Amino acid sequence: MNDNARIVLQGCWLTQPLIEDVAALAGAASIQRYSERVVRLQGFAAWPDAARAARIGALGAAARADVAFIVSPRPLGAYKLAVMDMDSTLITIECIDEIADLQGLKPEVSAITAAAMRGELDYAESLRRRVALLRGLGVEALEQVYKERLLLSPGAELMLSGFAAAGQRTLLVSGGFTFFTERLK
Repeated sequence: MNDNARIVLQGCWLTQPLIEDVAALAGAASIQRYSERVVRLQGFAAWPDAARAARIGALGAAARADVAFIVSPRPLGAYKLAVMDMDSTLITIECIDEIADLQGLKPEVSAITAAAMRGELDYAESLRRRVALLRGLGVEALEQVYKERLLLSPGAELMLSGFAAAGQRTLLVSGGFTFFTERLK
């Protein structure tokens, strides 16, 4: 089996029994706990077949944990660039929704964001509509969101330090506000 194959569990409620159940079901020889919210399983005698993978996914879903099955033909150090989105990926919030919340407009802006995520609006149109609702807003609101509400997603610091240790450069992408991406870099 590929030495770079692994299963990653991530969530707020990763209990030891859950981790051990998933490891046993997956046939993992090694459990690495990176934080209370992130665990990596590896060292499989055989990669889980579709039925076992479905059972592993169901265990994760029942515990409200994300389960990622990762098979990489190359080690992390073989890659030179890691690219990721910002909102609700590297960070836990949608910046525009939080800015809108400060103005009492979060339900309206969130509804437009949700419609875009469902494919009912293209991104450019959704952004125009959301920004129009925030017209005239001062930079103080952006500062407040950055200081009070913007948090890195669980495991983000570990992920970024791992990329750096592997010699990778990182690229943060956002269709939203450079105000936040500039501060995060």
